[in-house]
Amino acid sequence: MILIMKKKSLFTSLVLAATTLTACSSNEIGDSKDVNQDKIYMDYFISHEEGDENVDVTCQFRFAGNAGTTLVLNDSSNVAFDGEKLKVDSSTTGGAYYSTHKPVSSFYGRHIISFTNTHGKRFDNEFIFSPFTLTGTGKETGRKKDLTITYQSAPLTAADHVEVYSTNTDSSFHFSQPGPDTGLVIPEKELKRQKAKTLAIACKLYREIDLKQSTSEGGSIRIQQELKPVKIKLFP
Repeated sequence: MILIMKKKSLFTSLVLAATTLTACSSNEIGDSKDVNQDKIYMDYFISHEEGDENVDVTCQFRFAGNAGTTLVLNDSSNVAFDGEKLKVDSSTTGGAYYSTHKPVSSFYGRHIISFTNTHGKRFDNEFIFSPFTLTGTGKETGRKKDLTITYQSAPLTAADHVEVYSTNTDSSFHFSQPGPDTGLVIPEKELKRQKAKTLAIACKLYREIDLKQSTSEGGSIRIQQELKPVKIKLFP
């Protein structure tokens, strides 16, 4: 009665997803020492795909909003993940960013990201990384009733959502459900449209956490977790 999610890309792709909040986000690079420190936007992106040994953490700083110029932290400014200072990197499409990779086996639990600006002011923000799993996996289902997909995750809010969608089918569908509900329903009509005897379904969880400590410009912690695709046998 249930299932889940999807394929794997290179870390570069994750960086692009993390650093491009909107289609018009800037990929220009500036120096943090040259901007008003209270106008620095903090964007923290944590992503994991089921089956990957590591969780990817990407921190990016922009001047004047989530689409502004990306910043290299200089002078005394820095960012640390669980006390480990991160090094700057960059891409032609995403601008400047700071990243690290941690084993998922020991990643579940509480973490802290600390940003210190050029004036020595520190902003500490915590998040908890929780498992995202299905609460059951049905191997088959009928086409004449709705299919309910349930899952277990961290407590969700209205700002969070879960996506479920078909893969490798001409009769595709895509549904999104906001938290805190933990059940996604694939309508009977979508199952009847499937021509094959099996259906592959993918799921993805998006969480967004407000910063407890931030500049006037704000920021967010975004968490994305993907599950491997699951196949279900369809019978009449």
